[in-house]
Amino acid sequence: MVEGPLSGAAGAAGRQLGEWAAARWGAPIREAFESGKGLSGPLARALLDGAVVEQVVGAVWPSFAVLAALLGLHALAVWLGAPELERVATGLVVLGALGWTVYGVVAGARVAAPHLRLWAVTRLSPVAQARLVLFRLIRAEHERARALLPGDGMAGTLLRAALDEMERRLDLSPGRAAFALADHLAPVLLRHLLGRLGLLVAPVAGALLYYRFAIYPGLLSATGMGPWSIALYPGAAALDAALGTEWRAMLLMR
Repeated sequence: MVEGPLSGAAGAAGRQLGEWAAARWGAPIREAFESGKGLSGPLARALLDGAVVEQVVGAVWPSFAVLAALLGLHALAVWLGAPELERVATGLVVLGALGWTVYGVVAGARVAAPHLRLWAVTRLSPVAQARLVLFRLIRAEHERARALLPGDGMAGTLLRAALDEMERRLDLSPGRAAFALADHLAPVLLRHLLGRLGLLVAPVAGALLYYRFAIYPGLLSATGMGPWSIALYPGAAALDAALGTEWRAMLLMR
């Protein structure tokens, strides 16, 4: 029975506090917000650079690992004089590389699917879609931050009422502030991403394609088999050993 009047009093006090804070510090808060928008660009670009480099490294290192494994296996097979061992071991490496490729495609499709669905519904331009995605991210972070505030008792009621009133007085509601930040960041980040794709991702992609279609088949030629038949060779060897079949001979004749 006492909680109702106390909660109302706390809300009224919080609104008065928010009004006083907006009148007292409104101009510095707006200036800080505008300055924060300017500072958010370099920070967001740095975070985007880190994400792009991480993705590039994640795409490159498996190819180098496969290259090192194939070279090592070939040297070992020559030293031991065991071409059959080389074919089986190379087949396992190639099969693992194919599995990694399938995993990467599936993971990339899962990441891209929400953005493709959003574009299919909205048909927004790239800048507008980036702005919408950023707006939703910023609003979600704001909601998580507000959820950390005390929600019970007079202190929580007073603090929430004060923040709501100050946001209303300064015309900086969560939605408006999130949109202003997203509107500022969207074209900046999109231009930066396109530049990084041209400077970093395109040459790496070209090198990987050259490796895949020029170097990689040459490494497999030592086994006398192609990329697909060598991937099937370990399974064929296991079947031949278990059932006495001739699958390996069939693959070698292809």
